[in-house]
Amino acid sequence: MKPEIKPDAVVERMVFLARQLGNKAGDERRSQDFVASLSERIAARRTRDARRRQVAALAVLAAACLGPLLWLGFHAEHQLSYRISDASLADGNIVGQEHTSVAFSDGSRFTLTNGAHARISELTAHGARVDLADGEVSVDIVKAPGNAWYVQAGPYQVHVIGTAFDVRWRKAQSRIEVDLHRGSVVVTGPRIAGQLRMDPGQRLISVPDAPAVITPIASGASTTPTAPSASSAQVTASDLPKVAPDLGDAAPIADLSGAALERHDPTAAGTANWSRLVAQGDFERVLAAAQKRGLDSVLAAGTQSELAALADAARYARNTQLARRALLTERKRFPGAAAARGAAFFLGGIEADGSAAALGWYETYLAESPGGPYAPQALGRRMMIVHRRDGVAASAPLAREYLKRFAQGPYASAAHKILERSSE
Repeated sequence: MKPEIKPDAVVERMVFLARQLGNKAGDERRSQDFVASLSERIAARRTRDARRRQVAALAVLAAACLGPLLWLGFHAEHQLSYRISDASLADGNIVGQEHTSVAFSDGSRFTLTNGAHARISELTAHGARVDLADGEVSVDIVKAPGNAWYVQAGPYQVHVIGTAFDVRWRKAQSRIEVDLHRGSVVVTGPRIAGQLRMDPGQRLISVPDAPAVITPIASGASTTPTAPSASSAQVTASDLPKVAPDLGDAAPIADLSGAALERHDPTAAGTANWSRLVAQGDFERVLAAAQKRGLDSVLAAGTQSELAALADAARYARNTQLARRALLTERKRFPGAAAARGAAFFLGGIEADGSAAALGWYETYLAESPGGPYAPQALGRRMMIVHRRDGVAASAPLAREYLKRFAQGPYASAAHKILERSSE
């Protein structure tokens, strides 16, 4: 290995050689200038070399520090966002109105029915967890790799991959219904052994003190919801709730009280009574049993629970004529019963949307049951019909009454809009 030659030694050697060329003063000065110039160049080169080494070291350090951050930046997953339309809030819950929806940034959508209470409890890059406290929500999820969507309804959990379905949770009855229209879901909860996977076209019903059952979705059942119309600052037909035919959105599908579970002629519909069949979603079986016994006979001599179950089965099966006959008969034969008073509300629901007949039945229900369970719905629908038929001035008093009685009710938003417009 050759010894390293130092720059200072090189300079001294060159000076020595220069002196050997002559002893004149000019030569001495030239040699001094040469040495000074050469020393400056060597010092400058050392400085440049040192700076290059520092820059290289800093580059290596920066790459080591920033590399993971840059990798994360390129691979970061953005959390989904969402927008709520036409809803009110109460105790942290989204309260469903007529056109309430939650639209997520990936194109998925949740639609709440009137009076439904839900909240978004968790949001990720692959989905969300929605807690359904009470009521019904329709779900349409865009299928994507890694999807993680959940609907929590009381003790039940519906795990969604990419699908369209409806969930109805009746908190007071601890009752859940799931209608699957597209895709697949997995349901877990009480009275379900392990995980229950549903196929399209199936309905799951689970109630206390009975095993969970799977039945086909009845013909005419609700389908995937369509996108709601945009809201408006003014009160118009597009931004206020419409009075739709009542199909049980404000009430349980069947009365599961003790009276409703009494057995009357169980052979007419197998081993279960009609109320239980309705609770299981087997509406066609109830209608077939009534036809077999004779509709006139059932209407004339059937018990109150049988008439109520027949009316419910007919409403859900979209047999409006039979539902009307059963409800009118129930009111006539059992005028003092609470269920008979409630029949007035359902009669209003099956009449033509916004008709005088529907208005009359809602007014009848409010007169007979001003504090009844369907009063928020009945007064709200009455307000909307009057608004459409007679305008803002006529509906404003009903709007004030509604907000006074039901400040968080399903038609509170519409009442506020009517009053805002009436003050213009």
